[in-house]
Amino acid sequence: MILLQLLSATFGLYMLYWSFLVYKKRLIYIRELVFWAVVWVVFIGVSLLPDSTKLVLQTFKITRTMDLLMILSFMVLWLVAYRNYSDNRKIKRKLQDLVRQDAIKRAMEKKKK
Repeated sequence: MILLQLLSATFGLYMLYWSFLVYKKRLIYIRELVFWAVVWVVFIGVSLLPDSTKLVLQTFKITRTMDLLMILSFMVLWLVAYRNYSDNRKIKRKLQDLVRQDAIKRAMEKKKK
């Protein structure tokens, strides 16, 4: 059990560091860095102190800590998927606007000739 806890904590630390590197490369914003930092710190905390989740487990009548982690993981995955979808729609709309503006500009130039 201790080995698994140490591996999980090491993984959490690595992901925390990786999130910071991604932020330094300006690929994510500060609020996204804070979100992921909180996620990984909680992950590390739960990995090292699995009994710390007893209150949450009892409140929501969840049997095991792993079940709680799976539920939270699915919630985060849905959040990321929705964010990805909405950003993709925004980029698509911007691209359509740019193509439309370019087409109008080219049509105007052709008309002048």
